[in-house]
Amino acid sequence: MTESQFLRHLAEFGADPTRWPPELRAGAETALATDPTLRAAQQREAAFDRRLTGAPPDIDDARLARLLARVGQAARATPQETLMVLLLGRMPRWTAAALCMALLTLGWQAGHRLTAPTNQPRGAEVALLSDDVTTLFDGDTR
Repeated sequence: MTESQFLRHLAEFGADPTRWPPELRAGAETALATDPTLRAAQQREAAFDRRLTGAPPDIDDARLARLLARVGQAARATPQETLMVLLLGRMPRWTAAALCMALLTLGWQAGHRLTAPTNQPRGAEVALLSDDVTTLFDGDTR
């Protein structure tokens, strides 16, 4: 059995030889007897297996509370992405404010230029469902 094969099977089956398939056990024992690096790898894997099968460590409530407090502080310290940042990217506030003002001015100018001037008397430009609708304020029909 080569070193790479042994390490692959060691990762698959663990350090306990009883978990290895019988056809691989003889080759693994021969490789362990001849190579000290493979013995060291098996000892590391055995320590890892013991850690996995052991009881989990007790959790200290005070330590957990400190950890959660630190996580909360870090989350509050991190700036949140706003819609403005997502749409425009990161830029100084004055640049974003100037861009918004420019867009507002452009919209206002376009709105005034696109509306057609009306020469009708005041109140006649309101669209009503019919001409004989009585308004609530003056009682006249339009």
